[in-house]
Amino acid sequence: MGRTGAARTGREAGRARGTVPAEPSYFSARISAARRFYLRLAPGHGRPLTVVSGGWEQCRPDYAIRRPGFPHPTLEFVARGAGELRLGGQTWALAPGTAFVYGRGVPHRIRTDPAAPMLKYFVVFAGSEGRNLLRTCRLAPGTACRVARPEPVQQVFDDLIDHALGDHPDRQRLCGVALEYLITRINSLAIPFDAGDTRALATYQRCRAFITAEYLRVQSLADIASACHVDGAYICRLFRRYGRESPIQFLRHLRLNRAVDLLLNHGRMIKEVAAELGFSDPHNFTRAFRKTFGVSPARLKSAPAPT
Repeated sequence: MGRTGAARTGREAGRARGTVPAEPSYFSARISAARRFYLRLAPGHGRPLTVVSGGWEQCRPDYAIRRPGFPHPTLEFVARGAGELRLGGQTWALAPGTAFVYGRGVPHRIRTDPAAPMLKYFVVFAGSEGRNLLRTCRLAPGTACRVARPEPVQQVFDDLIDHALGDHPDRQRLCGVALEYLITRINSLAIPFDAGDTRALATYQRCRAFITAEYLRVQSLADIASACHVDGAYICRLFRRYGRESPIQFLRHLRLNRAVDLLLNHGRMIKEVAAELGFSDPHNFTRAFRKTFGVSPARLKSAPAPT
């Protein structure tokens, strides 16, 4: 975390006029740009999750932080660049998609690579609810992970910052909800640091992107393997390593979501939708639909439209 000289001058002038709260003392000066917010700088240590501050920072080439600990749990996320993290006695290479948490009693050292200065997000929070959520999502202070797809995490961070800097009077509640989702989203995308090389992860991401874009056209694992020029068994291993379901389960999930849209919003017949989505037997389509959504396609079509 850091601040620019211009930002410092502006806030000092604001404090002299009594219009801006005191800036936290934990910010580093070794940054070139930042977008930050401050909500509750003296939150106490009660039960409710309370967002203290957060934002994003573009590190200067000389950026370095070394602390014996931190008063509140803090989640950081690297969006661009590279660096090194020493956290609780372990060392990790920082790269886009790396998330880590520190807090009270957790020594940490963060350094950027001067050749590729990091842009990283952070959020500081308090309250036992937040600490419990971190433990549930395997992100207790002193741990680090990386995510298979950094973009969704960065989007949630941007939303959190927009809530904090927006004109809604209940910013704290909005930011609390966004933070809960952020931690849960990181957990859903997390992969361990030893989960394979970067080429394997890139192959998984490429195959997943292909399925997402072409789910209406492809029919089988063989189609995916042929289009992506990857062995089908290897694709399955990649989805077990980096994902939460097999490539065929993911493909079917996307196709069945399309089925709901066709049935509800386009007035299509069940047998037409089944054939269009590659089910040779409408009964198989009905069984798969009911297993996924808990209701048959016929029941869905007969339900009254929402008003």
